[in-house]
Amino acid sequence: MGQPLAYFITFSTYGTHLPGSDKGWVDKRHRIPGSPVLIGNERMAGYWEARLKEPAFVLKQSERRVVLEAVLGVCVYKGWVAHGVHVRTNHIHAVVGGEAKPERMMAVFKSYATRGLRANRGCQRERFWTDHGSTRYLWKEVSVKAAVEYVLNGQGTKMECFPDGA
Repeated sequence: MGQPLAYFITFSTYGTHLPGSDKGWVDKRHRIPGSPVLIGNERMAGYWEARLKEPAFVLKQSERRVVLEAVLGVCVYKGWVAHGVHVRTNHIHAVVGGEAKPERMMAVFKSYATRGLRANRGCQRERFWTDHGSTRYLWKEVSVKAAVEYVLNGQGTKMECFPDGA
């Protein structure tokens, strides 16, 4: 079938998207795009929150900038094309094209961002990111454009974005 034009990659910060959250959540049966999110479950949320090994990680503005620069730096170094990136307080969306699997891209983004946070901000946490994330293959130009539009303009107030003026 060939190479997709890009991937829509999403990952969250540690401890901020727990099962049972009142913001809504998904499990393996409800993670198909367009599926409704599950409603909050206070007991389940409490169960998972009690098992966190350290406090949830929420990115401050300066940390979001470090993460954005790390993601863009990886893209330049690896020859990947960043179509759109948005770093929020508790998650990152990236629409990226390149000769790698999206799971590999996500792992490299997390690694470089962690290194940047430790070097530039002195963050000495054990965990910055959730173990997994979401990867969607974008096969058509219309899908890439829709994903970039969502990443840059469908998230509420803009935070740290590339491209800035979109």
